[in-house]
Formats: sequence, C-alpha cells, structure tokens
Amino acid sequence: MIKAIFFDVDGTLVSFAQKFLPDQLLADLPALRERGIKIMISTGRALQDLENTGMLRGVEFDGYVTLNGQYCCDADGTAYRDAPICLEDLRGAYEVLKANPQLPALMEGSGESYLTQINDRVREVYEFLHTQLYPVRDPAWLLEGKVYQFVPLVTPEEEELFLAAMPHCVRTRWHSEGIDIVPRDGGKGVGVRAAMERYGLAREEVMAFGDGDNDAGMLELAGVGVAMGNGSERIKAMAHYVTDTVENGGIAKALRHFGLLPE
Repeated sequence: MIKAIFFDVDGTLVSFAQKFLPDQLLADLPALRERGIKIMISTGRALQDLENTGMLRGVEFDGYVTLNGQYCCDADGTAYRDAPICLEDLRGAYEVLKANPQLPALMEGSGESYLTQINDRVREVYEFLHTQLYPVRDPAWLLEGKVYQFVPLVTPEEEELFLAAMPHCVRTRWHSEGIDIVPRDGGKGVGVRAAMERYGLAREEVMAFGDGDNDAGMLELAGVGVAMGNGSERIKAMAHYVTDTVENGGIAKALRHFGLLPE
C-alpha cells in the first residue's frame, strides 16, 4: 500500500514550457492527501526557489527534500537533514572562481541564494528555469556560512575545473551550461531515505516520480519508481513504470494506472 509519493519538480510536476503546476494536479494532489497519502517534494531547487517562482500554485505538501537531498524539512519548516558542502571544497570552488572570473555560478544556502555575477549565459539559463535572477554576491560568500549546493553555469569542458577543486563532491548535469554540485555522500536518494526514516515509511510504501539523472537514487529507493515520458533514457531504463510526458498529464495517468485515484 502506497503511503507517500515523492515528486521531482522541474520536468515532472512542472513543464519547462508551461512553467506552473497544471490544473489537473491542482485537483489530484489534494485528493491524494485526502486518501491518507503523503505528498512530498524532492527537488534540486531550494525552498526559496519554489516560493519565489510560485510554480506550485499554493499546493500544500507534507514535506520537502530540497537542494538534491542536502536540506530536508517538514511542512512547518522543521529540518531533519542539514548537510552542507564541506568548507574545504567550498574554498576550492572559491579559488576557481577567483582564477576564472568569467565563469558564473549560483551559491545556494537555506533561505538565501546568490549569483556570483549576471551575464548572457546566466540570463539564458534562468530563462530556461523560468526563475527570476538572484542578487549578486562576491564568491567569498561561499566561505561565510552553510552552502548546500553549488551550481556553476559551465560547459562540460569547464566543469572539470570545479570537480578537481571539490574532491568530496559529485555533479549532475541538467543543462548544456549548468551542473549541480553536492557532497559525494548526498543526493536525492539520501534525502528520501532520511524522509522515510522521519515518517516511518517502508520501501514498499513509497512511490517516486522523476525525469532527470539526479532522480536516480530516489527511484532506486522507491518501491514504485515512475519515469516521465520526457525523462532521460537512464531514468526510463531503471523505472518500474514509464508514464506520459509532463505536458500530456503523465502524473495523473500514472496515479490512475496504479489505482491511487479514480478514473
């Protein structure tokens, strides 16, 4: 029996083209809660991204696995996983940015995020993300507090500069000019496992929806892993079920395929 469903956001709940939660899910997600099923966010975004974009259109979720599993909290904001990048690796990233001032990056904490600069590459990527540009701070901000995710806006060739300087971290590419860097012992799978422990969920009680390679750990952990029709080939190959695209109501169709909501 499914007791909780974890949803990726970009490319899963929300289309990159349509930018906001579709009308069908405005009805389906609360209906799941009414049936006693927890609805959980599992995203690479920070809480402030979700709030600033309004992309979830006010739907209330039971919990949040954010920043690719590095910061997880209940609906009331109580954190139960708080795992920032180690200072050694942040110093490495800072040195790369100092030596390569043409390379922009996003620095993400809990409650605040900053860009190191704004240029044409940043504008292009943020248009793709349908997200307002964040304020600019000096890269030294990396060394001042907790940073859970570091997001260089770089090509595959340029990313090697950061990976070499951040040996305790791993990266996932989500755009031709953008990667997420998080601790090597982190990721969405770790965050979802922490949520399962928090809420007393067994594997067979968990379903997860995703589309990107950063969803792999989450889908592996779930009793039922569902890949979106617009998902990567890797995610489709490992999923228990492949549904339609986000634009074609893939989540709504899968929920009914598994009998979680009526036709």
